[in-house]
Amino acid sequence: MNNPLFKSALAGSIAASMLVMTGCQQEQQTMSQAVHQLHLDSATTFAEKTATFDKQLELLCRAPAETSLKQAQGGWLQAMQSWMALQGREKGSEAALALSWQIQFWPDKKNTTGRKLQQLLKQPQQWQPEQLAVQSVVVQGLGAAEWFLFDQQSPLVMGRDKTGYCDLLTAVGGRIADSGKGLEQAWQTNPWRELPATMALAEYLGAINNQLDYTMKKLSRPLGKPGSPKVYQAESWRSQTSMLNLKANVVAMQQLYLANGKGLDQLLRKQGYSGTADRIANRFTSLVEAWPASPAMVPMLKTKAGYRELLNIYNGLEYIQIALQDEVAPELGIVVGFNATDGD
Repeated sequence: MNNPLFKSALAGSIAASMLVMTGCQQEQQTMSQAVHQLHLDSATTFAEKTATFDKQLELLCRAPAETSLKQAQGGWLQAMQSWMALQGREKGSEAALALSWQIQFWPDKKNTTGRKLQQLLKQPQQWQPEQLAVQSVVVQGLGAAEWFLFDQQSPLVMGRDKTGYCDLLTAVGGRIADSGKGLEQAWQTNPWRELPATMALAEYLGAINNQLDYTMKKLSRPLGKPGSPKVYQAESWRSQTSMLNLKANVVAMQQLYLANGKGLDQLLRKQGYSGTADRIANRFTSLVEAWPASPAMVPMLKTKAGYRELLNIYNGLEYIQIALQDEVAPELGIVVGFNATDGD
């Protein structure tokens, strides 16, 4: 068709479409960068906390005292709390995901960590982090350090001669610090930068969904059946800090959902789904604000009131997960695949 008016209108339409596409791409790139920055910041914090913890274990072995023990226990808690930001997401950097097993082994319902460490303690060997790297993952991570610092069967807690365990303890600390460095390095590159917008958005939603699923399992496993809780499936039962960990998970998911005002919450509002955004944001806020005072889950599992509180938290997380899957995904045209933890 040679109609100049038609050609002009067509050119204008194409130009407008190109502007819309460019705008969407820029918006997606901004979101991708914000989400990646959250992961990188969390990995950097973890690397810093594990490096400090490694030094605290070395100090504990050089000068064992109540003060140095308390410092090491506090350092472990900070390292563990920083790991909660990335725990269970199973999206993004493949190199980072490959490190998750050696950073934490859970659930430890058969005390595999304690048994493996006691076996290693019997070996006449001066342990180094690189030697520990070829051993089972259960002796390489935060759970192994927790056993040393808090378990009643630990030679450190029992007050035995440090020469019998310090090589292994400091090797565990060094191995955790190495994992921290590796995690930070793995997140230097944005794994979503080159993905199509819809795929990057699906990965982002999948990261929140997977972490929700993992966090809910941290509740459902120890909750067991009413009247029959499984206390040794609670995370960090040795240090009695499982509820602190769980809260850190929820806060991290809340931050990932918001992504400093450039995330899923903002996108929903821009697309006209403020009601959905409000419901999810408000549920995150109410969960955090009403969090139980107890740092430990096991005492809560043993009372009806505590058990009900844990169920309420589970229901709150389930509400968010259903909203993400049944409302957010269809509204934004995202196909949500199976969770990384499905089939456990």
